[in-house]
Order: sequence, then structure tokens, then C-alpha cells
Amino acid sequence: MRPRQGTKTLTSNGVDHEIEYHDGSVVILNFDPKKHYYNVEGAYAPSVTTILDSIAKPALVPWAANEGAKFFRENCSAYSQAEMSSEDMAKGIRSAYKTSSGQALNVGLMVHKWCEEAILWKLGKGPAPGMPENPQAALAINAFREWVKTNEIEWHTVEEKVYHRGHKYAGTVDATATINDEYCVIDFKTSKSIYSSYHLQCAAYAKAIEDMRGKEVDKAYVLRFDKATGEFESAASVEVMENFIAFLGFLEGYSRLRSLENRHGK
Repeated sequence: MRPRQGTKTLTSNGVDHEIEYHDGSVVILNFDPKKHYYNVEGAYAPSVTTILDSIAKPALVPWAANEGAKFFRENCSAYSQAEMSSEDMAKGIRSAYKTSSGQALNVGLMVHKWCEEAILWKLGKGPAPGMPENPQAALAINAFREWVKTNEIEWHTVEEKVYHRGHKYAGTVDATATINDEYCVIDFKTSKSIYSSYHLQCAAYAKAIEDMRGKEVDKAYVLRFDKATGEFESAASVEVMENFIAFLGFLEGYSRLRSLENRHGK
């Protein structure tokens, strides 16, 4: 039987999502998309991604530096000819990574939106999506379609809000499905690699789904679409419990740091 997604109600503070649990209980999870803020009955519920943001991302620093260097090379002629001030050059170097990140995010959003709409179409909840004109997005989408063809997939939900009652964290699961007779959670990524933290993120979603459904998740999938080339990569983990235990360590650390910051009025 296909799981029923909770109803949504627009409020002045965001959207209320009614989550029904397998044991009959109901939780109203409020989500403010502008602040990316979840709460249950007024109590803050940290998101899975916020909790895992504490993991160091060493590749980001050299990447940002390279984007700054690229901006300098592209604009050094204008600077040497006094068409650009030193202040504008410095500002451009400092913010170059934001422009690059924004362009990559747009491609990622195109792919994510298409996948979401395609699954909704399969669920009978919307029209079939058209292919975007962006060539990188189209490559990534076609790779996803080939992956779907090579597996037996029954889609259940898409963009579903989740809340774990025991550990009191929240998030949004990109999709759940039965893949080759295994119950799975799926997370879409548009990144240069499948990073280890993604498996912790998926495990957290899987355990929230288990709390909601009362059904064990067999696998957690990360589907990566390279934002530059459209290269597709699939990684499935059956080590859901091991990854979840690691996630709980970050949750404990996040909660403690938040408590200390509140104590000192930060």
C-alpha cells in the first residue's frame, strides 16, 4: 500500500505539515521556507542538513580561492587600464565564489525540480515534465532516466517532510520508493562527488521514515548528478544503523553547542 503523505496548511509562519504515524499519533510539523526553520508546537526542531553542517568541508576553501583567482585573471586587464578600481577588484575576488555557486545551484535546482515533477507524474499527481533547455541539466536528467529504466521502481513519496519523535529532528526526504523489492529512501545531489556525510544524512531520513511508517528501510540511496558534465552516479548503503549512530553523535554535539550559545546570549 502506498504511504499517504500528510496534509499541508498554509499559516502566517510557514506551512503546517500533518504527519501521521503508524501507531495512529499525529504531529503537526511547521516549516518556514524563508528561514529554513522547523518547529513542532513552537519547539525548534533542527533539520538534518543543519545538524550535519558542522562537518568540515575542506574542499570549499581552495575552491573559493580558485574562483577568486579566476575573477582576477578575467578582470586584470580592466584593472591595469584603470577601468576597475582596486576596491571593485577586491570586492569581485571576495564574492566570485558566490556567483559560481549560484550558477551551479540553478542547474541543481533544474534537475531536482524535473525529478520531483517526474515522480509526481508517475504517482498520478501532475503532468509529465518537459526537458529543460540547459544542456548540463538535460544530461543529468537523461542519466537519471537511464538509471530508472535499469531498475524496478515503485515510487511512494516525493519531497516529504519527516520528523523523528524520539530524537526531535526534522527534514525533507527527496523520495521514497521500493527498488528491486527493497524499501528505500533517496536523496538527490548535484555535487562533484558523493561525500561521506551524505550517507549520514540519508540514514537520518531513513530512521525518521521508520518512526513514521513502522517499517524498516532496507537501503538509502544517494543519486548524484554532476552539475558541470551531467555525469550520473548512484550509491546505495545498507549500513543504515551504523550511519545513524554516527549522525546521532553530530546531533548531540549540535544540541550542546546550541545550548552553550543560548546560555551566553549568542
